[in-house]
Amino acid sequence: MPMKPVLYTGMDLIRAREIVHSLPSLNALSDVDAESVARTIALCFAKGREQGLHQALQLFQSGEHPDPPWRLRDPPRRED
Repeated sequence: MPMKPVLYTGMDLIRAREIVHSLPSLNALSDVDAESVARTIALCFAKGREQGLHQALQLFQSGEHPDPPWRLRDPPRRED
């Protein structure tokens, strides 16, 4: 079964670059190596998001999920 590539967003890459630049131990890396590390971190973000969405979809399709917290419930009725 072929694996489909995980796509990361520009925001994933921006966040990953911030992480790379914030770690003093990675300051010794060349620009090319630092970019490679940032892309790897961005792929981890994307893979985590993909797995979370997959789990949520499975839970939703199984019907075993609780009511989502954002679902509005009927407000209590006022008795006059």
